[in-house]
Amino acid sequence: MDQIKEYFVILAFSLVLVLILLQLLRKVAIKINLVDKPNARKMHKKPIPIIGGVAIVIAAGFALLLSPEFWNSINEYYVLVVGTIVLLVIGAIDDKMDVRASLKLIIQIALAYFIFNSGVRIESMYGIFGIYELPYAIQYILTLLVIVGVINAFNLMDGIDGLAAGLSIIGFSAYTYIAILTGELFLAVLFVAIIGAIIGFLKFNLSATHKVFMGDAGSLVLGYILVVSGIMLLQSAQGSANVSCALGVVIGVLGLPVADSIRVYYKRIKSGNSPFKADKTHFHHLILMLGFEHKRASFIITFFVMCVIALSAIFGTMFNVTLAIISFLILYVSISKVLDINRNITIWREKIKKLEEK
Repeated sequence: MDQIKEYFVILAFSLVLVLILLQLLRKVAIKINLVDKPNARKMHKKPIPIIGGVAIVIAAGFALLLSPEFWNSINEYYVLVVGTIVLLVIGAIDDKMDVRASLKLIIQIALAYFIFNSGVRIESMYGIFGIYELPYAIQYILTLLVIVGVINAFNLMDGIDGLAAGLSIIGFSAYTYIAILTGELFLAVLFVAIIGAIIGFLKFNLSATHKVFMGDAGSLVLGYILVVSGIMLLQSAQGSANVSCALGVVIGVLGLPVADSIRVYYKRIKSGNSPFKADKTHFHHLILMLGFEHKRASFIITFFVMCVIALSAIFGTMFNVTLAIISFLILYVSISKVLDINRNITIWREKIKKLEEK
C-alpha cells in the first residue's frame, strides 16, 4: 500500500508541476521563437511553442526526487539520466535551429555504444524464431541498431496531436506492470513520473487556444527511455517465468513505431527518394485520410497499440513470442495495404475534382 501511495504522489506531483511549467515556458518559447512555424506539410495556421518535451523531463525529474528508490538506485541507472540529458539538449537545439540529421545520428550511435558498454545490451533473442543467446559481436550490432532505430522510429510517430503522448502513456503503463513484476522498482517510479508529466502535457497539446508541441526534445527522449528501459526489463526478467510476458510487452510497445518506420523507409527508397525525405505516408497520415480529426486518429492508433500490447503479452505467455510477432506483422501489413488503397483513391478523387473545377 505504501508503494502505491508513493506512485500516486509522484504521478500527481509530476502532473501538477508540468501544468505550472507549461503555463510559464510556453510564453518563454514564444519570446525566444522556439516555435513550430506553419508550412505546406503542417495543419496548424500559426506558430506553436515547442516546449512540451523540456517541461515533461523537468517535471518528471523533480517528481523523482520525492522517491527514496530514486536516491537508493540512481547509480545503477545513470545511463538513462545521461542519455536523457544529451538528447534533451540536442532535441531542443534541433527544435530551435534544425540540427543536421547526420550529426543527430552520430550522437545517437555514440549513446548506443555508451549504453552497450555499460552492460545494457540485447544478449538473447529469448526464443524468437528459435534463437536464444547471441554471440558478442551480434549483441553489439543488434543493440546499436535497435536503440538508434527505435529512437528515430518513435520520433517519426510525433506527427499529429496527442499521438506520441498517447503511445508513451500506454507504453510506460505496460512497462510499469513489468517493472513491478520483475522487482525493478526504480524503473516503476521513473515510468509513473513520466506518465504524470505526459498527462499534464496532453492538456496543452490538445488545447485549441494554448497548444504546445512536444518537439524533438520530447520525442527523442521518450523513444530513448522506452527502448533502453525495455532492454533493462528484459535483462531483469531473463531466466525467470516473467520473461515471455516482458518480451511480449516490450515488442507490443515498440512494434508499431518500428514497423511503420521500416515500411515508410522502404517505400521511399523504392520510389527513388531519400529514406529521410519527409512525406505523408506514415500510419497516422493514412488514418487521417479516412476523414478523422487528429484527436480521434490518435485515439484509434493508441487503442490499437494497447490491444497489440495486451495480445502480445498473452500470446507470449500462453504460446510463444514468435507467433505474436508474425500475427502482428500480418495484421499491420494488411491494415496498411487497405489504408494505402484508400489513400490512392482519395488522391485520385482530389485530382479529378480539380480537373472538373477547371
